[in-house]
Amino acid sequence: MTDLTKDADKVICCIYKEYLEKRKSGISKPDAKEFDANFYESIKPISKWNSDDIFDTLHELKNAGFLKVYITSDFSLNDEAIVYMESRFKNGLSEVTKYLADLFADIAAGLIL
Repeated sequence: MTDLTKDADKVICCIYKEYLEKRKSGISKPDAKEFDANFYESIKPISKWNSDDIFDTLHELKNAGFLKVYITSDFSLNDEAIVYMESRFKNGLSEVTKYLADLFADIAAGLIL
């Protein structure tokens, strides 16, 4: 199992959820793996993060082998990340969605950072 900071765990879960939603809507795997640098702006719980923190976290995920980050700061999800997340969330989109909802509810309630 790969060790990630709490921030990196939150971000990879958000990215994986977006990937699964793209796939569910019929987008091809190669296209679903591609993300814009500003992907986080539409994800309410992390949209308020400082952009430097987002990019630092993306580089942590890159160093873990989960992302390929381009010079433009756009990035793609690597197969290693998908395998990691599939083994973690065996029930797919519904399970990762519930996990994120619970996690961000706890953050909003001040239970965790």
